[in-house]
Amino acid sequence: MNEAQIRDEIIFVCRQLRKKNLVNATHGNISARFDEKMLITPTGCDLETVQPEDLVTMDIKSGKVISDGNPSKEYAMHLFAYRERADISGIVHAHSPNSVAVGCLPDTNPDNITPAYTLAFALFTKELPMIGYYKAGSHELAVKAVEKLKDHNAVLLAHHGLITISDTLTKAYYRLEEIEENSLIALQIGINGNKALDPDNL
Repeated sequence: MNEAQIRDEIIFVCRQLRKKNLVNATHGNISARFDEKMLITPTGCDLETVQPEDLVTMDIKSGKVISDGNPSKEYAMHLFAYRERADISGIVHAHSPNSVAVGCLPDTNPDNITPAYTLAFALFTKELPMIGYYKAGSHELAVKAVEKLKDHNAVLLAHHGLITISDTLTKAYYRLEEIEENSLIALQIGINGNKALDPDNL
């Protein structure tokens, strides 16, 4: 895809997140890799009204802003993930309520907070690790999140939201939807003592 198409894809994902109540107010941030650069939503934007020309361009290697505007305050999570994972081209961070709620349940395993109740979760996410609470936009949050993303394609930030990654932005968005569906089922039936899929034996 060219840069204009990537900008349009980011806006499509922004609208979907708002439409499906996966973010509210001015929360959440989305990015996509373009060559050696990153396009990311600007700080304080409403994902329902942000436009392609509002997106901020950053150099992935240096971390410098190379366009007008100010990037999301959580830009470091995105930069660090792109540097760590050459195979990914899209990142979605949303305050997805079902997943956040599952992370608040007692007796969760931070290495994998919910069983695989759906085939999509079992096939494409397999495990959902969770890190503790860190201040939004902090360097510590970015470092801790990307430590998990080295060998996982999603991570839950306690009391905060999800980060999902993939080789395309649209796939990263679909992964977030799949995790939310699995999390909703976990809230309805619980995380212990139920039948679940084994991602290693499908």
